Amino acid sequence: MLEVSARFHSYSTNNHCSSTSNPEATRVAGYRAWQRLGRQVRKGSRGIQILAPCRRRVSRVTSEGEQDEAERVEILTGFRVVHVFDVSQTEGDELADVRPRRLVGDVPQQLIDALERRGADEGFTLRREVIGRTARNGYADFERRLVVLGDDLFGAQAAKTLIHELAHVLLHQDTDLSQRDIAEVEAESVAFVVSSSLGLDTSDYSFAYVARWGGGDAELVAATAGRVVAAARNLLDSIGDASEGEAPAVSG
Repeated sequence: MLEVSARFHSYSTNNHCSSTSNPEATRVAGYRAWQRLGRQVRKGSRGIQILAPCRRRVSRVTSEGEQDEAERVEILTGFRVVHVFDVSQTEGDELADVRPRRLVGDVPQQLIDALERRGADEGFTLRREVIGRTARNGYADFERRLVVLGDDLFGAQAAKTLIHELAHVLLHQDTDLSQRDIAEVEAESVAFVVSSSLGLDTSDYSFAYVARWGGGDAELVAATAGRVVAAARNLLDSIGDASEGEAPAVSG
């Protein structure tokens, strides 16, 4: 069971960024990944498109503007479309029952601080509150210029939720929120892209979230791609060196 979970977890970490067309999807992996898990994609199954980050390692630039060949860092260079398949499109060996759940694990405090500063740049203050709706982890209040996180959120889940709410700040202050499905798809897709680029696996949580709000409408999700990538780059650029150093310790 642990081996199967580890294989699936690894795929999700490296490839999930934005989901598309299957509202009932629960676990996804590529064609070859499913074969390694002892399952086969059914003939004629239509792949689900997701955005995956492209990365490369480069020499760190010193404060003097010189390249330090002895120290290399990983940078985000762009995005590509990959095709994955939901477990419901496969047959074969049984898998462990992995249910969506909050993220656990720590992230560097400087990451939270950098995200908080990005919100402040937009005129928003970060506040912790008891949120009565238990299914709600946070919200952006445009009138009071607040980004609110539940007081029971910590570490990786707090970081992911903060990214989601900052995406709302960047994308939706002047948006007709009667189209909340589009807003939620965009915000959680940004959370996918940024979290994945930081090494946080949000797939169990985010995929179901985007699939639910997207309602299986592939065109709706595809139409958000440009805005999602732009907002994700904005946040990643503002985070800067705060995401470097020791890798976050995350599971779930």
